[in-house]
Amino acid sequence: MAESAIASAGQWIATQMANEANFLLGVKDQVRNLQSELSHIQPLLRDVDSPEKVGDAHLQIFIGEIRGIAFRAEDVIDDYILIVASRNKKDGNFLRGCVCFLAKSPHIYQVGMEIQAIVKDLQQAFERLQRHQVPRAIARKGPSNDNNRPKQAGNYKVLTYAHTDDGYFVGREADIEELVQLVTGMNYSGQRCGQEARVVAIVGAGGVGKTTLARKICNDSRVKKHFSRVAWVTISQQWSKRDLLREIITQIGAVDREERNSLKDWTERERVEKTHMFLSENLHLIVLDDIWTTEAWDDIYDALPLNNGSKVILTTRNNDLPSHADRNCFVHKPTLLTEEQSLELFKKIAFEHEDDRAITNDFLRLGTEMTQKCDGLPLAVSILAGLLRTKHTLDEWKHLSKTFGSLLLKVKGPAQYGKSVYQTLMLSYHDLPDYLKPCFLYLAQFPEDYEIESEKLIQMWIAEGFVPGDENPSEEVAREYLGELICRCMVLVVKSSRANTKAKLIRLHDVMREFCIAKAKDECFLEVHAPNDERVGTSRRVSILPGGTSIPTQNSHIRSFIQFGVEGSRTASLRGSWTEHFKLLRVLILDGVETHDGYLPETLGNLSHLRYLALIYSNIKTLPKSIGNLSNLLYLEYTLQYGTKVETLPNVLWKMKRLRHLYFSGGVMLPEGLKLHTLTNLQTLWSIKGTYSEEEMERISPNLLKLGIVDIISQRLLDAVFRSPCMTSSNLVKLELQWTNGSELKSMEPLYNHCQCLRYLKLWGKIREDCPLHFPPSLVELSLFGSKTCNDPMAAAGRLGQLKALSLWFNVYIGAKMTCNVASFPQLEELNLEFLNTLEEWRVEEGVMPRLKQLSITNCPKLKKLPEELKSICSLQNLELRLMPRSFCHRLFRQGDKTDYEYRAGFANEGERGEDFHIIQHISFVRFQRVLAEEGDDEAKC
Repeated sequence: MAESAIASAGQWIATQMANEANFLLGVKDQVRNLQSELSHIQPLLRDVDSPEKVGDAHLQIFIGEIRGIAFRAEDVIDDYILIVASRNKKDGNFLRGCVCFLAKSPHIYQVGMEIQAIVKDLQQAFERLQRHQVPRAIARKGPSNDNNRPKQAGNYKVLTYAHTDDGYFVGREADIEELVQLVTGMNYSGQRCGQEARVVAIVGAGGVGKTTLARKICNDSRVKKHFSRVAWVTISQQWSKRDLLREIITQIGAVDREERNSLKDWTERERVEKTHMFLSENLHLIVLDDIWTTEAWDDIYDALPLNNGSKVILTTRNNDLPSHADRNCFVHKPTLLTEEQSLELFKKIAFEHEDDRAITNDFLRLGTEMTQKCDGLPLAVSILAGLLRTKHTLDEWKHLSKTFGSLLLKVKGPAQYGKSVYQTLMLSYHDLPDYLKPCFLYLAQFPEDYEIESEKLIQMWIAEGFVPGDENPSEEVAREYLGELICRCMVLVVKSSRANTKAKLIRLHDVMREFCIAKAKDECFLEVHAPNDERVGTSRRVSILPGGTSIPTQNSHIRSFIQFGVEGSRTASLRGSWTEHFKLLRVLILDGVETHDGYLPETLGNLSHLRYLALIYSNIKTLPKSIGNLSNLLYLEYTLQYGTKVETLPNVLWKMKRLRHLYFSGGVMLPEGLKLHTLTNLQTLWSIKGTYSEEEMERISPNLLKLGIVDIISQRLLDAVFRSPCMTSSNLVKLELQWTNGSELKSMEPLYNHCQCLRYLKLWGKIREDCPLHFPPSLVELSLFGSKTCNDPMAAAGRLGQLKALSLWFNVYIGAKMTCNVASFPQLEELNLEFLNTLEEWRVEEGVMPRLKQLSITNCPKLKKLPEELKSICSLQNLELRLMPRSFCHRLFRQGDKTDYEYRAGFANEGERGEDFHIIQHISFVRFQRVLAEEGDDEAKC
């Protein structure tokens, strides 16, 4: 259990040796010796701290001592660097400051002696480990051991992962059918079956598959057709009534975009009334996932009308909750997998990347034996299979089979888990390579069912020093780390990138998260605190769950601090001396945190080790001038809450030479004369305002991968963007530009000729009439706003063979006729047409958009009808028509004089079919919203 501490300390010291060599003058040899001793002891810990030795109290005490030595090593080096850095700031000249410090400071001798003492302690620990029946042959393998050597980009086979949250599913067809009938009242043939329940509760222990079963129900075609909307709300053990109601209101579409921004000002009563009113008007399915207490149900009960056909599904471990929720609640306890189903699930995962001919009877026999010990629990089978997927020899499988059997006999898991789940979690964690353990434990800091952005997580790992490298640690290596955790089924993929199979959003299964939190606390790696719990132990990282209003400052050794805000609660002022207690901080995240005064202290600039700073949807008005002192900062995110009164940022960003990612929200006020060309390592520059000088833009880093600029205020600045080095370097992957009235895009040649890796493009502004539309063929998503072009955008976009999403908004095209040519858009899945005021006819030719799933048309007042050829696009599942003329909508389908109504394929829909009904009759779901009255139509309603 000390492996993660040793691995983390060793990697961090290596990073400091590479990045802060000048600050370690005078003690470099001692630090190098310390690093060597850490690498020697690491493989021994893996052998001693194996699952078979669980329960050895003497050994656990000894391992705790080793962990303490590793922490001391980190602290001594970080403190020394901090002292040298502060002396250099006072002196003003780096080289002269270092020389003076070396000549006068007694710290060099003291630090050197401390490091020697730590090395001696490590050597003694090494000898004690050897006496603890560890074979001497293992003892000196050191860093050559594959388990200790972090994978380098290029020599690690990346396993693909197409599976998402519930991607692997076996059996339980009868369970699904029964529950779908209960919530829809319809059998498999779509006929009424009579049996219904207002509330359905899926009850069982952790790992039995409650959430996966609920997702399968929601994804059933009958459920999608029967209910107007499905809202999925995870409640967890810490909940806020205001947040729960806001989440339901947002998911059921009870508010538009403008109302959503002002939602935080609504009272609880207003939220309850709005939710109840909207749910009463249509049929909705509300899923309350992982609800623990009757109090949580009572908090939202008044908002749920259960007498109009709307339904509620609960998933819970609490056997008393269903009867409290509704006396007629239908309780379903998921059946366990049979041995055959368990083996089928196991094979789907463990042999996913293997040829059938390579699967021998010996592997199948061992797999069968191990899955039988999982007692039919899907989570246990999945984790075990994910672990064995990484093993390729029969000896490895035999060893794990023996270890698993030993764990089942020796270790008893917590009562809230299904039998065998805890043991598979332990087995999977202990098998992780040393470099992956801190990466996994780091996930404990996020709230339950929190959807984690994988790219941000990767930057946090890099900031913590978990990823090897010099001044530019490889992000590809970090992505491989994440890929390995996913392949081991320890992390779930919520959403994948359109451009490739890389995970975009991930999360932890709630049982996996509970295990992760417990393990992180045991190893003093990280502690998760409930709101306002100011007790902080010896852990190196602290996470405060939503609702906390104060910052604990008792632990001065914290490396990472993350606080999640909750609507309606404010953290005490962030000014003052709290930064004095966090001098060794590497990662600081305030997510949704509101402060009383909206400011950060000037002492923030003293956090010399800080490498990741994120102020997410905060009310912080500006950043302190001292932020320019954060010379090690790699990642800066500063986004504002709606309505925050902002102040101009200080012009100090140019000082942060190592900065690689800079994210702002559009409301951030940038200073005049903003300097960015000095940031030569910059890869992301996102959502900055176009108030910079054209000379500055023409000197911007060619290494940029993502560029987003809003409110480009002049033609000269817009032209400068397209002359910038990043537009001609072929590195750009994502580009978003918004320019104001009076400016126009003159040429797309820089995009077409140079940006051959561009995947995502969003252009908001006028395009000159004589400018041909040419887009890079690599595009996966394209959005155009207000282009006012005379050239049909469908012709150019249709030639993009990889395009999956296209949005044309706000008079992009000022012609009357738009045509999708033969066989165009071969990969397109989503198409949005909005506010095309001149469009009268849309033609779709043969073989167009064969994979289209989602079509949305909003406020195209002159469009007379849908293209006839849409009837041949069998993949089309959803059609949304908003603010469209009454005559257009009634050609398709009508329900009297209603302005909001729906059509569902395969159901008995009340209403009249129009002359073009045959175009939409195959589409699963068609929504008509806010049908518009037309001149001379007195009966129409707006």
